Amino acid sequence: MTISPYSGKPESAWPRITQKLVSDHPLKPAACREAALTAWNTLWQTTVGAGPLSVPLADLRVPATVVGYFFEILLARELERRHPGIWRGNRSKDEKDLVYLPEPALSVEIKTSGQAGFKVYGNRSYGQKAGNDLLAKKEKSGFYLTVNFFGQTLTLIRFGWIDADDWDPQEAPTGQMAGLRRAVYDYKLIPIPGTYRRQVPVLLLDGVGPATDAQFAGLGIRTVGDLLDRRGQLPGRLARLVQKNQSFLDGCTDEQTR
Repeated sequence: MTISPYSGKPESAWPRITQKLVSDHPLKPAACREAALTAWNTLWQTTVGAGPLSVPLADLRVPATVVGYFFEILLARELERRHPGIWRGNRSKDEKDLVYLPEPALSVEIKTSGQAGFKVYGNRSYGQKAGNDLLAKKEKSGFYLTVNFFGQTLTLIRFGWIDADDWDPQEAPTGQMAGLRRAVYDYKLIPIPGTYRRQVPVLLLDGVGPATDAQFAGLGIRTVGDLLDRRGQLPGRLARLVQKNQSFLDGCTDEQTR
């Protein structure tokens, strides 16, 4: 069983721990971003079927869970292509999604979410402790690469560490998902900056709902890129929303990533 580097540490110490974990890890933020974007673009060039019966994936109403599954496979293959003998996809249920061959303890789990917003979810089992840890199929604590998307737009990539007990199952007996506490997003997952964020619909920004989205659209602002390129002062409420999301907007450049 993995010993958490956060064990016994107060939340105030988590950001420093996370920064060191990510800094020391062999999978660097820029490599995460580049491989993820390549895999994402490749995914949407996919067709289903062959010959006259083939249909572009983009023309199908594919569930987000299926999109995420295909993306994870392509991402693992892209990293293996770039770094043969270093990275590969999993080959058994007890392996992480991205296996680091020189040191398997540094392998990485991938979590994707196609829901509006920037949260990620595990199935309900992620919030439940196995009766016998030795019987668990896969270690749930460790390094995670989380990827959010909305439709055909990749919206946020993060890298960091999640512990098994960070997952909280839905309270309803019939609930099938487990979520993460706010502190995990804030202190244990580091957002990877990049110009890819410019394609994010402003609707996904914190505090923006349909009515506010319509206000932005009336000003010709539909994406984060439109917002960043706008010249001139915004109405008071919209300006305050921009300030509220400033950290996300500041990360819309590739220059910050190493």
